[in-house]
Amino acid sequence: MKSVNKFQADDGRTAYCFPVRSFPGLISNIYVIDDGNQLILVDCASGIGSANDELVAGFAALSEAYNRSISLSDIGTILITHGHIDHFGGLPFVRQHTDAAVGIHLLDRRVISNHAERLLFSSRRLENFLTSAGVSEKYQQSLMNMYLFSKNLYSSMPVQFLLEEGTPAPGGIEVFHVPGHCPGQVCLKMGDLLFTADHILSRTTPHQAPESITNNMGLGHYLDSLTKIQRVAGVRLGLGGHEDPIVDVAGRAEEIKQVHLERLEKILGICQTPKSIADISRDLFGKVESYHVLLALEETGAHVEYLYQRGELAAANLDEIERNSQPVVEYVAT
Repeated sequence: MKSVNKFQADDGRTAYCFPVRSFPGLISNIYVIDDGNQLILVDCASGIGSANDELVAGFAALSEAYNRSISLSDIGTILITHGHIDHFGGLPFVRQHTDAAVGIHLLDRRVISNHAERLLFSSRRLENFLTSAGVSEKYQQSLMNMYLFSKNLYSSMPVQFLLEEGTPAPGGIEVFHVPGHCPGQVCLKMGDLLFTADHILSRTTPHQAPESITNNMGLGHYLDSLTKIQRVAGVRLGLGGHEDPIVDVAGRAEEIKQVHLERLEKILGICQTPKSIADISRDLFGKVESYHVLLALEETGAHVEYLYQRGELAAANLDEIERNSQPVVEYVAT
């Protein structure tokens, strides 16, 4: 039987949590909120492989553990914390069991409601990024195939309402827009509990990608959003989209900031001589394989973009950039 945890907010509302395997090696936390009037589902895993079966099994385990009958058909509202497939991919399956209204932030709405269009534009921008980063055409194709594999398994679904900062979500849940990891990433506050989604995790430093691929991502947005959450009062416990509860959300946000600041310093050291993003990524992360190659390139790109925007890096090969319509950019510390 799945393990199910129960978290009680200081205002009496309850959140149940159980794990679902969204991808091999990636466990998503699924939350079911009982606000006394309705049941609210926060995220729904990837919908890939056995994830939907595990979602159903999680509800069965919740019912058994707490001696109450709860299933997907009892859900009254669905809140999607951000537009990454391990959080929204199970939505078509969930909507087979309930007509509950679905809410997501405006900046991630089209990821759910017009998925094919969003995928087309984001994949083109990713291809351009990989070219400018210095990734060979042959290897680009391999990375793009990995990028597109799971994303082509989702079918667009309508969104019934938007999650907006300053406007409570159903159940009186406070919404904080925290772009960076994802354009429409939100944290949700219920009493003294903060659902941090993938903005702040207990062990992992959440992945970053450059804004050149997707607007309202980028390291600058992310660092500002960490500061925003550090200033939210009355948070006793953070509940992430993955991993363990966070007992000190503000302190964990500061730790994540320091990781990025150290990474920025390392890049400045690497770029004492001109380097492409692919070169910097290899120096920064060493040998990685499979999908982690793409993650490392995007993470490096986010940091290089941040330094370049602030004038701490400059393009070292302007002549080549002027001659070539798709140049590999080499960066050097200023």
